[in-house]
Amino acid sequence: MLAPTRRAILRGGAAALALVVASLVFAGPAPAQDARPVVFVFLQLDVKSSALEQALQKQLPGLALTVFGRFRDYQDAVATKNPDAVVAITPLLDLDHTKATLQGVRGGKEWEPYLLVTTAAGAPASWAGKTVGIVDLLGRDGTQAFAANAVGSTEVKVKRVAKIEDLLPLLEFSAADAVLVPSSAVKRFTERTRLPLTVRDLPNARVGLPAVAVRNEKTRSAVVQAIQKLDAETRSLIGIETWSAR
Repeated sequence: MLAPTRRAILRGGAAALALVVASLVFAGPAPAQDARPVVFVFLQLDVKSSALEQALQKQLPGLALTVFGRFRDYQDAVATKNPDAVVAITPLLDLDHTKATLQGVRGGKEWEPYLLVTTAAGAPASWAGKTVGIVDLLGRDGTQAFAANAVGSTEVKVKRVAKIEDLLPLLEFSAADAVLVPSSAVKRFTERTRLPLTVRDLPNARVGLPAVAVRNEKTRSAVVQAIQKLDAETRSLIGIETWSAR
């Protein structure tokens, strides 16, 4: 016969094994991981990022898609989570040394101008010490360089904001002498205020339209095929008419 202590050990082991088996049976299979390609989107448009995300998710159910409203959030997420693809303006792709797979086109062009909007009738004699507002397109240094090049002065002060709608208060409260607005947003921008605004073209203020960059070659086909099927309304929402393959 087994000694009492040994019998107790065996009974305890059997009970533990039974618990393990039961937990495996009732727990069921582990949840499957989302196998969809991960796509991050950062576009400074005259539409809320949540509305853009909903529209894109509806059109692109085969992609795990996230829209970011702020440059820093997008930049941090790309660095830490390494998405399979990104959708952003081409200058931002260039900043990240990433090549476009699909380039957005509107009116036969792959870029759009940014226009200078002021409350003054004439441009200042010098931009030195003046303040220009602009949406944060490329981070502090990149946005500063773009704005300075646009007005032709490295001595201009640049005030970055998170969204296009944040530009108007800069003019209304005299926090900026002028703001830079994408041409596609100027009409709605000027309709939101009774301020007498002057809109000017700038020869050095062109920005590449939204583009798609595939970072994981294994997902290229799935990402490209899905995004090329976006309907006209959604393409218009992101500011393009069609895609050009690269």
